[in-house]
Amino acid sequence: MELKERQLRYKAIEEYRNRPLIVYATSTRRGVPAQMAGDAVREFIDQIDALSGEKSIDVLLHSTGGDALTAWKLMSVLRERFETVSVLVPYMAFSAATIFALGADEIVMHPLASLGPIDPQISIQQPDGSLRQFAYEDVGAFIRFLGDDAKIKNEQFVSAIIDKLFSVVDPINVGAAKRASELSSSVGERLLLTHMHGEGQKSQAKKIAEDLNKSFFAHGDAVSRKRALELQMKISAPDSVIENLVWDAYLGLESYMSLRTPFNPLQHYLSDSAAAASLKPTAPLQIPPNTPPQLAQQIWQTAAQQSIQSISQTAHEVEYHLINAIIESTRVSSQFQTSGKLSAFRDIKGEIRLSAVDTSSGWEKNK
Repeated sequence: MELKERQLRYKAIEEYRNRPLIVYATSTRRGVPAQMAGDAVREFIDQIDALSGEKSIDVLLHSTGGDALTAWKLMSVLRERFETVSVLVPYMAFSAATIFALGADEIVMHPLASLGPIDPQISIQQPDGSLRQFAYEDVGAFIRFLGDDAKIKNEQFVSAIIDKLFSVVDPINVGAAKRASELSSSVGERLLLTHMHGEGQKSQAKKIAEDLNKSFFAHGDAVSRKRALELQMKISAPDSVIENLVWDAYLGLESYMSLRTPFNPLQHYLSDSAAAASLKPTAPLQIPPNTPPQLAQQIWQTAAQQSIQSISQTAHEVEYHLINAIIESTRVSSQFQTSGKLSAFRDIKGEIRLSAVDTSSGWEKNK
């Protein structure tokens, strides 16, 4: 869906809510890396500078999260400029996106929308190069398992098991996970306190942040509108008109960013007919048993030369263009786009070797 049509949907929300709207979406397309990151702050400033005199602002948010400090910075920038900030969630706002939403005076959730826990996930690189992801709460759950379920109380046995744990996870990484967990709760609480000023609300803000951090068994556990209300979050009352409007706006983003179409590099490469032809496997060489030895040797030499020539040829390249994030409104629009080229060849065993090279990436203004 083109920008002008998306902007018409944003305008409908602005007219109904009687305030300007900023849309922030990071890609949730499978195979496309994207997260809330600090480079989005500058794009938000351009959005704010395009306004004058308004006291309230809406932010339509779609993201699986990212950096908690980015969530803090973005909401702080908005809080400096506007008296009232509302967050509209059409479909999903997980992790750091939920942290961002905690700073809003109200959260408007579509009935299909979900928020999520704010327990941070830590990725550590294994010796084989793979990544292992865990949260600080995973370590706490393991310790509770030893005492409550396994009934292991002997200090000698516990010590041996802890040593085994630290042979898999570096103690420094456990400390980093602990600090990240504390930071997540702290930022969530601070954002809640930007609009929770009444007596006794400080303890309530702390409880909300800690519940979102520690009371869930999985990072991907969805927080529905009903569950968010149970957690005492500021969820607005159901309103079918705004719910339909924000869903229409989301569908525009979904279409433009191809959110329902996974990006598989090899499939994308093979969708190009010339690229697919360049990888067409050759038929196995079959020489009759009664072939004279000299002739058989010549055949093998010819096949080897053809194979070498095929490998030495320049690989066919296929371009790709990915939209990682969008920040836009009826006034200004920008997107973080990654472009690059895919190339592939078949090795001597017949297996396909694919490589991707990003040729450009960064924020660009849309016109």
